[in-house]
Amino acid sequence: MRNILEESFQRNYLKKSRQEMIDRTMCKPGYTWNETLQKCLPAYVGDVDDIIDTPDKPRKPEPETIEMPPVPDTAIPNAKIAKEVSKRAMKRG
Repeated sequence: MRNILEESFQRNYLKKSRQEMIDRTMCKPGYTWNETLQKCLPAYVGDVDDIIDTPDKPRKPEPETIEMPPVPDTAIPNAKIAKEVSKRAMKRG
């Protein structure tokens, strides 16, 4: 029966040892070969933001407040009629 876990470990070991051999032949100590860039880069273990030296993440901008203009009386149907009715009711009371 196949031992898939053991095969995976062996593949990873071979891959790692290949990278280590390339690093030893192509780069000076403390550097690793980057195949994409085709050059040696400093070997660094840590956060990517530390390498790139990015500034602190900006704060989220505050949401804009949109002021709505007042609703004109003509937008409400029968607004003039309602005002007139309320005026007459106030006079009676």
